[in-house]
Amino acid sequence: MTKFKTIVLLLVSCCSLAAFALPNDKDEVSVRTSDLKILSWNIYMLPALVPMPGRMERAQAIGDTLIKSDYDIIVFQEAFHKKALGVLRKKLAGSFPYMYGPFNEPKRIDRINSGVWIVSKIPLKLLNTVQFPPGKGSDFFSYKGAALMEGTLPNGKTFQILGTHMQSEFYPEIRKQQFDMMYKELLSVNKKEGVPQIICGDMNTETLIKEEYCNMLECLDAENGQLDGLQKETYDGSKNELITGSWKKHRTTFDYILLRHNGAKISRTERKVSVLKKRLKNGKKDLSDHYGVICEVKFDSTEPTPATR
Repeated sequence: MTKFKTIVLLLVSCCSLAAFALPNDKDEVSVRTSDLKILSWNIYMLPALVPMPGRMERAQAIGDTLIKSDYDIIVFQEAFHKKALGVLRKKLAGSFPYMYGPFNEPKRIDRINSGVWIVSKIPLKLLNTVQFPPGKGSDFFSYKGAALMEGTLPNGKTFQILGTHMQSEFYPEIRKQQFDMMYKELLSVNKKEGVPQIICGDMNTETLIKEEYCNMLECLDAENGQLDGLQKETYDGSKNELITGSWKKHRTTFDYILLRHNGAKISRTERKVSVLKKRLKNGKKDLSDHYGVICEVKFDSTEPTPATR
């Protein structure tokens, strides 16, 4: 027998032994993690009646930035401007084929929808929507509300996701009514054991105003988590070039992704602020006056692995 044949036989023998080797005890059970990555972002696309140059360019830039992103779902707020929304639909359709909203379409010409628009790589089912009573200030002209949707990951894990945009400015009593309405009419009645409910949106509730912040969590019976990374605020006048006037010195968080576990097997959640920039023709880089919030929900899935014999 030549040396070449001997080497070949040895290699075949080793491969055969490896293929039929029994797994050790640690290989009997595999623990897999299934991730759901979400972006919630107020994109500052106000209606056409509001003087604001550069919306179309920002829409192009937002689409270019998100088209190759690894988010499974994006929950937009202030997606009001129809032409800008058309640009985003066209840009994102290939990556996010499932699009829902904007919700609460108005029945009057002097009103606008909620501005909440959801795009997804996963098919979602609309469970229900709510429309808040007329708000105060500029919010009076928007049919603000919330939409609750349900989806299932490829491994069979089911989740619910809610998109909303709350009353702005200094009206905490209105926001409390809106939180209560979302809880009673959407979250509570659609709760399922083992199915987490993920609440996304511009809550217009500042983390540093403890009474309002705690009231938000209590009303929704939800939990928040720490923000990883250097940027801790979603509304930062010290860095964001689109913030003007008295808000220029304001640094706060209005935007959240909250979680109601409902007995779901979740190992952990990771949150951070999304600072997306791209140089525009006017020299500015910011694509909205808000930064987005990213949340990655990691589901545990423990299943036996059949032994190979």
